[in-house]
Amino acid sequence: MKVSTGRKEITPTGEFFPCRLSGHAIRTEPAEGIMNPLWTTALRWEIDGDNLIWVTVELIGLERSYTEGIAQEISLKYNIPKENITICFTHTHSAPECREKSWLGPGAVPGYMDFVREQVLAVVEECFLAEMQPVELYAGTTVIEGCYGNRNGKDKPCDKTVTTLEFRNGDKVVAGIGHFTCHSTVLGPQNLLVSSDLAGYVARALEEKWGVYPLIFVGAAGDMSNRLYRQGNDLAELNRVGKEMMDQVFAGIHPEKLSVSKPVIRTFHFSETYYPKKEEKQAQYEEIQRRVANAHTFDEKKVYSSALAAAKEGLKCEPFCLDLVCRYMDLGDLRIFTVPAELFSRFGLKIKEQMGGKCRICWCYSNYSAGYLGNKEDYGASFETAASSIPVGTTERIVEEMCAFIAQCNKEREETK
Repeated sequence: MKVSTGRKEITPTGEFFPCRLSGHAIRTEPAEGIMNPLWTTALRWEIDGDNLIWVTVELIGLERSYTEGIAQEISLKYNIPKENITICFTHTHSAPECREKSWLGPGAVPGYMDFVREQVLAVVEECFLAEMQPVELYAGTTVIEGCYGNRNGKDKPCDKTVTTLEFRNGDKVVAGIGHFTCHSTVLGPQNLLVSSDLAGYVARALEEKWGVYPLIFVGAAGDMSNRLYRQGNDLAELNRVGKEMMDQVFAGIHPEKLSVSKPVIRTFHFSETYYPKKEEKQAQYEEIQRRVANAHTFDEKKVYSSALAAAKEGLKCEPFCLDLVCRYMDLGDLRIFTVPAELFSRFGLKIKEQMGGKCRICWCYSNYSAGYLGNKEDYGASFETAASSIPVGTTERIVEEMCAFIAQCNKEREETK
């Protein structure tokens, strides 16, 4: 197998600055500067004649029509099936607004997302122009403590595993991936500097160790952050959390060689439409208003202000279609399941357990996001589901279907060996 990788800068400068930073309704001021550059990073991976194209974009999100358009162009230009192309985002809350229209405030600076698109296509082209290097894949996983966890309670289920994938040519790492499960929200809404936040810190730390800038895959982090562990919300706190996290990663990970086979990619599709009732959405809105008014801490006011903005949008009572296009990638020892949503961590753990294999990755925030998918016990109690139009218990049903799908795929793969 062979790989090539590259990156292009997407930092908003020149005509694209100043901009609004996305992710916090309580933050209304425009950005004042740049804390660190933003990047789009691509990996081309050729296995037995099949190409996989994976792209990371250091923004809060990407709309479905946007990524599908890019994937279509890549597919046609390089003759690669669309299911072999994944474009994800790291979900930093300190990057420029990426939507033309946003219920959190002014949308993206005109032309900025066209620029990002051009950079994504350029970095993929770079991967095709570069010389492919023969590699072997090494992976390692460790569990870290004291940095982040379930932001709705330290006693609640959470995924604190970190996985690294190293594509090695001899002793040299020529491409890499870092996978962890946490929101990049160490920097709070007081921050007015463009930053890739925790995901960027992880990428830069891995670059320093490997000599190549990696892709970052974020897991089922719908309820994961450093909220209950933080000692601040500025650059000093980002450096503290990032250093502690990566010190544990480098001490705990001992990469082992994986056996990689020709990829088998299957698509899981779930789609339902819900019709909100006006009286229920009004009750949601008034309850969140009450929570904002009675907030005891800034963090509580911050998160429920964003929920209030979502609830205000929900007062329109427009039909909501939950449409999930997920992919199960079986590459032998490496198994990956993509979910275009902010899935709660307990469900990501369940999916990884179902996949089996030596190295398992639940890759969320991939291609687009359909919003939060939370658990029924805490439904409505935390801001993630306080303004949701998805009926309680829906996530459990979806994940059961996902796990049954994965089990069937595994069975069919075994039967064809």
